Amino acid sequence: MPIERKLAAIMFTDIVGFTKIMGDDESTALSILENQQSLINPIIKEHKGTIIKKMGDGLLIEFQSTVESVECATQMQDSIKSYNTSDDNLEFHIRIGIHLGDVVILGDDILGDGVNIASRIEPLAHPDGICITEAVYQSVKSKLKLDAKRIDEVDLKHIDDKYTIYKLPKQSDEIVDSKDDNEIDNLFHNNRVIIESVTDITSNNAKAYFTVFIIMLLSYYIGMGIFLRIVYLLEGKILEGISDYLVFLVIIPLVLAVPLAAIFSRKKYKINCVDIRNIPFLLDILILEMGYKVVKQSGRRIEYIHKPKIDFLINFLKDAKYYPKFLRILDTFVVTFDGNTIEIVGFQFHVKKVIRKIKKRNVQ
Repeated sequence: MPIERKLAAIMFTDIVGFTKIMGDDESTALSILENQQSLINPIIKEHKGTIIKKMGDGLLIEFQSTVESVECATQMQDSIKSYNTSDDNLEFHIRIGIHLGDVVILGDDILGDGVNIASRIEPLAHPDGICITEAVYQSVKSKLKLDAKRIDEVDLKHIDDKYTIYKLPKQSDEIVDSKDDNEIDNLFHNNRVIIESVTDITSNNAKAYFTVFIIMLLSYYIGMGIFLRIVYLLEGKILEGISDYLVFLVIIPLVLAVPLAAIFSRKKYKINCVDIRNIPFLLDILILEMGYKVVKQSGRRIEYIHKPKIDFLINFLKDAKYYPKFLRILDTFVVTFDGNTIEIVGFQFHVKKVIRKIKKRNVQ
């Protein structure tokens, strides 16, 4: 049987928080599904879209035109927003993802990368928003007026290549510069920060650990050399018996160096997030809550230093011009944002602390 392929604009839709709605009240969830169908089905038909599959609260829709797909998505969101303005209606919100790609026709179903990519970018849209790929944007930009925010190099789950995406409307992604505690709390609860994976990507863990281990041992032996000379001058003797030598020159340095090397070894972690709305702002709040301050920022790269409020003297020294560089490095780490990927680089005790905090505030 010959395989039939074609180029198509593929749309995925999803109702925000539908699983929770279904768990709380099944009748309400079913009513929302009916209301969604009555609102958007006529719009899909008007724009010559074909509903290929219904997946619970989501839809897989095919369009022959990218312009029709984007216009349809915009009209769908406008219709739902208008519907939600009435207090008598059951409020709901949807996300929409659109990709232009090659699909395989299999009976009444469609398969292929075009479908997979559309399904991966849909969760990256904000509620009431639309997410489109570069292919869709380039196809419609001269025909439609788009208020879109561009995000480069986005990792998509189980997709090898990175993609540039555009989020519509742009203003819904703008970060407010200052917010009070209640607003910040609402941001955490109303915006998803769903972590898909946390991966240790340190290039050579053994080398990083061993380097710090050797430094710790050398520091100990240099310090002990000074200490033993003082003892010799004061007491006229250094150590007595083989057991003393074993304790001071083998056991104690190993007991100290092994855990300290683990704590101070330099690590690099990669965090993939499903939803990237306001990630820089939300992560910044978390880090600032932990007593870290921004040292410098360049584009998507931010360097932080640990400066707890209670340590006034230490903080004063850290601000001093001649604060030793090696001590400053011990207290800093770097965060880099790249699409929906966050990389954190620094000594393990800082990096692990930040990751634990992020996971604790991870909203499912």
